[in-house]
Amino acid sequence: MKKQIPSFFTGFASAVLLLTLCTTALAASGKVSYNFANVALGGETKITAGADITAANGQKVPGTILFTDAAGGKTNYLPIRAVSELLGVEIGYDSATKTILLGGQPAAEPAEPASTAETVSGRQWQRELDPTNGGIYYAWPRPKEVRDYDALPTLRPTWLPEGYLLLGAGVGREGVRNDSLTWTYVKDETSGSKITFTCYRPTNRSRGFNFGVGLDTAALRRDAVVQSRPADFYQIHEDVTVLVWEDAAGNLFWLRGTQDQATYEKIAASVKDVKDESLPALTFGWTPEGFTLDPEGGLTMSAAVAETWAKVTQGPPTSTDMFYWTYSREALFGPKSTKPESVKVNGAQAQYWPGDPDARSNTASVSGTVTAVSTSADQLGTLLWTDPETKINFRLEAPFDRDTMIRMAESVSPK
Repeated sequence: MKKQIPSFFTGFASAVLLLTLCTTALAASGKVSYNFANVALGGETKITAGADITAANGQKVPGTILFTDAAGGKTNYLPIRAVSELLGVEIGYDSATKTILLGGQPAAEPAEPASTAETVSGRQWQRELDPTNGGIYYAWPRPKEVRDYDALPTLRPTWLPEGYLLLGAGVGREGVRNDSLTWTYVKDETSGSKITFTCYRPTNRSRGFNFGVGLDTAALRRDAVVQSRPADFYQIHEDVTVLVWEDAAGNLFWLRGTQDQATYEKIAASVKDVKDESLPALTFGWTPEGFTLDPEGGLTMSAAVAETWAKVTQGPPTSTDMFYWTYSREALFGPKSTKPESVKVNGAQAQYWPGDPDARSNTASVSGTVTAVSTSADQLGTLLWTDPETKINFRLEAPFDRDTMIRMAESVSPK
């Protein structure tokens, strides 16, 4: 079946292709680093050093990849999706020939799903299982009828296994506007115990993933039931499982993580249309000098708000310092690998995890000369606190000391 690249694959598979190259053939003879370079087009910065690309399922993938060979030569790689967006070249994927297609794509609306997509009894979405690439895809049978949605979906789980907390949320960047939203929950970052939940509305692009060349996903599929409706459970690997189902309104749901079928079915049964009370618009009354809100680096919903702030100092080398904050009425995840320090924010109990004081910044180099420096993940400390009056939970991740982060937290006020 020939299809346009689905949102996750455009944002992630190209990066995976490069990552695979780097960690095999390249890594054998050199060093691989991520997100070290700014990318500018016509003098305007389009990709900021230190910044990941957010895929539709909420996962972060590298925006740039730097390979340093054994002789010290440096080569920067970009995800194909980034190249296509920067140059205005349409990107596609032909799964039959395993070919990434750049340019020459039809400008018309996407074609109806090809005959290789299977119509399943009792289901509206068509299913395609690709044994060549380990693909699992679902396609809405009437894509030309779909138009943009006014708001993001509000369906999400109301029950999770004990210990899972909200890490973040992400929106789809491909297809019609507001057609998908992903929630990511984590129990322990060191064990890989992550659950991602995605709601896809009827859309003009097939939705799915490739899990590995030669993986026969049809043989891995088992029948499941969610709220009396048929569903698909896949045991991809020992530590990767997937549950896919839909509701009567035509919404398609994915659960992905490490859970067994019974646990997934319990999570799925709890999915409801959650009408959250709108969160207030909040901001910092004080930040270290020079930091401004990145309008492209955030997400604002009634259930959660996430923002990226940056300070760019022109070089050479160009220096980009960043911090991130999230607030929600749901309990937020904090690092579990180390014990937090008990602190106070406006007199209320809070938790603080310091960043690594010896961690190095991300750097990008050209011909041995450092051209860009940016904040690395290891430099980020984490501060978690809850406002006792509103019961809103906050998470601040920043490369600052404890007192600076507490001062920022205590300055939060309505915009």
